[in-house]
Amino acid sequence: MFTRVRQALLWMHRIIGIGFSGLLLIAFFMGSLAVYDRELDSWMLPQIRLASVDTPLSLDQRVVPHVASLTQGKPLLQWYVELPDKRRPVIRFQAWTQDRQGLSRFLAPGEDRVLPEAGSRGGDFFYRLHYTLNINFWSIGTRLVGLAAMLGLIALIAGVCIHARLFQDLFTLRVDKSPRRLLDMHNLTGVFALPFHFIILLSGLLILFPLYLPAGILEVYQDQPYQFGQEADAAYSRPALGTPGSLASLDQMMAQARLHWGNGEPAFVRVWHPGDANAYVEVSRSLADRMSQDGQTLYFDGASAHLLHESRLPAAAATFKFLAGLHVTHFQQPWLRALYFFAGLSGCVMLGSGLLYWLEKRRLQQAAGRWSVVSMTLFSSAMITGMPLATLAMLVANRLLPIGLAYRANWEITLFYWVWLLAIMHTLWAIRRSAQSRAPWAEHLLVISAMALLAVFSNAWSTGDHPLQSMKRGLPAVAGVDLALMLIALLAGVIGWRLLRRKRLTR
Repeated sequence: MFTRVRQALLWMHRIIGIGFSGLLLIAFFMGSLAVYDRELDSWMLPQIRLASVDTPLSLDQRVVPHVASLTQGKPLLQWYVELPDKRRPVIRFQAWTQDRQGLSRFLAPGEDRVLPEAGSRGGDFFYRLHYTLNINFWSIGTRLVGLAAMLGLIALIAGVCIHARLFQDLFTLRVDKSPRRLLDMHNLTGVFALPFHFIILLSGLLILFPLYLPAGILEVYQDQPYQFGQEADAAYSRPALGTPGSLASLDQMMAQARLHWGNGEPAFVRVWHPGDANAYVEVSRSLADRMSQDGQTLYFDGASAHLLHESRLPAAAATFKFLAGLHVTHFQQPWLRALYFFAGLSGCVMLGSGLLYWLEKRRLQQAAGRWSVVSMTLFSSAMITGMPLATLAMLVANRLLPIGLAYRANWEITLFYWVWLLAIMHTLWAIRRSAQSRAPWAEHLLVISAMALLAVFSNAWSTGDHPLQSMKRGLPAVAGVDLALMLIALLAGVIGWRLLRRKRLTR
């Protein structure tokens, strides 16, 4: 009986892994990059490479006078600012017009000036790709990732049940035996970061559960489902009056918020119905020193700066915000952030080694050239080396494309997908030329090494900020990305060269 159950779980684990590992690899890889999205912003957006300013920031002086010019005088539904912090020392201004058009710019906190337009989506591209797949129609990408996350949780539970020697697998790695070494790597990375993988998949589902499970919300709130979010967040809102009004001091409101929170600092300020007599302002607390996503938001009357409302989350919503905070990683503890990054990469290794183990076993059972071997080889290469290649190509394009190029951000994204497609086409060509239907792992790794170095050199050539210069200028984020790229170049180059030598010796 136990053997039959174990075989059923093994079959389910294998089917889910083969069918949905691609979506999960995108989510884990891009999600790992998104852990350092603001550092990638600093690297990809040279115009925001400013040293941190210690002087107190005045929104009344640095932001409010620029709102009309930034929005070209268009009637606004809202505008808001994300205040500078250690990871991104600039003000991010965003606004939504009444016809739902979005506007975004960066401002220098220590100077009275608006920074040049970005011309790139920066780290936000990787963040959104990890849960939307950049397929926004009917939220299809988010729904697909959600389905993969649900099945990924089932696969994790099945994987734990399959292994009778769970803790022994944590310390077993047979590097001299193939394909058993791939299975050991799969088990090792799966067991080592098992709690992280489980929490990340579960919390990711919880964050977007209104999209995945809308029936209960629609049953209660019927035609006004947005009210669910307002009540869960203990939010406040009121409509515009349609008569002109003035805005009181935002600095005064932030000072009141600091007193209310004790040691808390504001990180987000939003003005609703600007220019209207019924305008109101929400001020949210920084999440840098906390796990929870609860911003403890305060709402002020726009004209008088009187406190209107304090959001106090119900117990269920507070628990939800804590779990969401575990996923989103807005905290600024560097070692914990690094742990998240490497745990995310361990998920990539777990999924990739599982694919390669299945492929090597199937290769031993079937002749080269069979459809299952060719298709899985192509798929594995597209995910394991093709996706990193496309990512590095995007970083190189970010530094080499002309600054004044129209739709520059869209060109970066287009090149990302074209390079990914070219990597897939090259893999297919190499498989057809290989007697054993093998992917060009060595060649792709060597190209990854070259692209990583090219990204470092192109950054130094286009901005002058090589790692030493970046550290001198007080830009550790830029230096950190460069050093990470150099490490990737070294590892990919060494592994690629060894694989190339081995392939030449076996000919």
